Amino acid sequence: MSGMVAFGTKSRKRAAAARAERRYPARVARQLALAHALQRRVASGEFADYADMARSLGFTRARITQMMDLLLLAADIQEEILFLEVAPGAQPISERALRDGVLKSLDWLEQRRRWAEIARASILYLPR
Repeated sequence: MSGMVAFGTKSRKRAAAARAERRYPARVARQLALAHALQRRVASGEFADYADMARSLGFTRARITQMMDLLLLAADIQEEILFLEVAPGAQPISERALRDGVLKSLDWLEQRRRWAEIARASILYLPR
């Protein structure tokens, strides 16, 4: 029996290690990207306004407003969020927490201060 070779053991270990290291865009990053895409569709004239977009896409007007409010974040915070990556199943910040924390103020300096607090309190993986 000592002469037997376990075929595929190394490749299974490598695959498991690769899965453990894999990162995905955070949910809030995907939501922000969607908000940008929807804004482009309004700007192009595809939708007359947010209410028209909500009706056409089957969202409530309130949900559209929540998503579009993400566009009020400071540009550098948006960039960090768009590059935010997480391990499968992990979400360091929710869209609601972002709205309730950072978007309480429209002042970009205040937003940056609040974002820094959240980033320190969370484990945000920002690849760079």
